[in-house]
Amino acid sequence: MRAIIIGVGQCGTKIADLFSLVDFEALAINTSRGDLDYLKHIPSDRRILIGESLTGGKGVNANPVLGREAMKRDLPMVMRKISSMVGYEDVDIFFLTFGFGGGTGAGGTPVLAEALKEEYPDSLVVAIGALPLKEEGIRPTINAAITIDKLSKVADSIIAIDNNKLKEGDLDISQAYEMINYTIVERIASLLALIDVPGEQTLDASDLKFVLKAFGSFATVGYAKARADQLKSLSKLIVRSFESEGLYLEANVESALYGLVAVHGPPEVLKAKEIFEALDELTDRIKGKQIFRGFYPDPRTREVEVVTLLSGIYESESIERIIRTAKEYASSFMRAKKEAEEKKRELLSGLPDFDDLYPGGENAE
Repeated sequence: MRAIIIGVGQCGTKIADLFSLVDFEALAINTSRGDLDYLKHIPSDRRILIGESLTGGKGVNANPVLGREAMKRDLPMVMRKISSMVGYEDVDIFFLTFGFGGGTGAGGTPVLAEALKEEYPDSLVVAIGALPLKEEGIRPTINAAITIDKLSKVADSIIAIDNNKLKEGDLDISQAYEMINYTIVERIASLLALIDVPGEQTLDASDLKFVLKAFGSFATVGYAKARADQLKSLSKLIVRSFESEGLYLEANVESALYGLVAVHGPPEVLKAKEIFEALDELTDRIKGKQIFRGFYPDPRTREVEVVTLLSGIYESESIERIIRTAKEYASSFMRAKKEAEEKKRELLSGLPDFDDLYPGGENAE
């Protein structure tokens, strides 16, 4: 199958850059020339600076209105570049990587997603976005909530990554962000590497597209890996893949409509009984009861790898927390704004004009 990765904004282009490192077709779009120059793996001819007339190439300072306007102004140029990448071969999925709390990514990604759905109706558009840290303040939270709303109306699925997981380890901030970015790429790349590959039971592109065409709801990718000679229970390893926190998202997996599980490892380890025990448990747990499966015995590997994709998720504490906070702040802000406007009108009402007080005005003889 064919997937194209498009990174939008600082966060998104960094993730796309890692996808390029592992040989995915990738494009970087940003309003900051410096951030584009920082990339290491995406070729320079696949780095697009947008909104230069608005920002002078210096970014939008987390302002999604400017990010949206920058994408709209330069959308024809962006779509021409994408068209040149697509060529005459069909694209199964466009993955759009971005940050929910920023400006270029939050403002520009929904615009691009809508354009891609119109231009390539047979391709899926899946958004992969990083949720802001609580400590980043209210503005990124507002940006994230509004962007979630906009993307849910145009994207086929939204894979959200909760950056609050950064605080759970002992890594410094740069290492923590890098670890999450690598984790995203590892899980998505591992899943795509098994699509259309011959196996005992094969997952093809249509299976993946069916699972990801989930009405603008959320999806998450679980992952588990172990050395074959140290594996005590394949069933438990598979269960751990869908009990994990996916792409760092607090989500209720029981609310999922669809599931997809790929198991790859040495033939002697892939015991049918253990595989079906775990898959029966997943089928019982998720609301939609629809599970696609792929089994890939591989004598060349000494590791067992399990990738689980769950989609159609409508219950996520990470998402709900952002939406609640944004609504509370927006309501409070609008009340304060209205009170300030009323206070201004009250304070200034009854003042005469200059013409009423000084000679030489319109009424002077």
